[in-house]
Amino acid sequence: MHEMGEWMVSYRYMTMDMENLLKGSDSVAPTMMATGFMPNMLPTEMTMDMHMFGTMYAFSNKWTLMGMLNYLDNEMSMPMGKMDSSGLGDIKVAGLYDLAQWNDGRRMHLKLGLNLPTGSIDEKHNGNILGYGMQLGSGTYDFEPAITYLAQTENYSYGAQLGGILRIGENDQDYTLGNKFEAALWGARKITDSLSASAKFDYSSQSEIDGIDERLQMRRVMMDSPTFDPNSQGRDITTFGLGLNYYFQNGGLSGHRLAAEWEIPIDQKVNGVQLELDSVWTLGWQYAW
Repeated sequence: MHEMGEWMVSYRYMTMDMENLLKGSDSVAPTMMATGFMPNMLPTEMTMDMHMFGTMYAFSNKWTLMGMLNYLDNEMSMPMGKMDSSGLGDIKVAGLYDLAQWNDGRRMHLKLGLNLPTGSIDEKHNGNILGYGMQLGSGTYDFEPAITYLAQTENYSYGAQLGGILRIGENDQDYTLGNKFEAALWGARKITDSLSASAKFDYSSQSEIDGIDERLQMRRVMMDSPTFDPNSQGRDITTFGLGLNYYFQNGGLSGHRLAAEWEIPIDQKVNGVQLELDSVWTLGWQYAW
């Protein structure tokens, strides 16, 4: 949340690495007997890099508007070779509404967001349609509500958030990505007047795809792969993260903020057969005026 008339711009870079196969919560060998899929069509590793450009503006003390533009770069390896996709992802717009503030530094706000289907769901490699996870968007308008609680003292801050993604209808390939529930709990401690360290727990649960992309179903007839399987999408995952945040208070960079965060999974269960999340790194910059 921001005070009336305040602007903020931001950039975040996130890189996510995945490797090794899971079936449910169990590691499995990359064989047809273990997975039910052709071994040469099983993914061995995947990297997703995301560039997120954001802006926020408070047109009142109660309402802050925000927008985010994403650019994705995906690469997946299989025994038969590597494939990639890159381009504009889905655009997100939202309004943040101040629900309550207390004199002791606690506050609560509501987010009402909408995902706009600007990301492609027609990405191909060598003329063949890529799997669901290599596409750049959902193809649907998605409602993204959340409620956030935040408390701040002189040396500490902590908070919690509950939210989700609710898909609206089907995309033009007759499928819908699974709905998603998200929860987060975090805390931070001031080290100096400019530097703080944080820790957090995140939980998310996303269901399988509803419907099917007939282009991928045709590919499954000859080369079955979990990347083409709508039931091998979505997962339940809990992660733990550590972060550092530096705020410039003086000089030419006054008002700028830099942050870095590292996350690892502490529990995950995939739908069907999928790659296991290994780690996530996020680097960020913000400037408000």
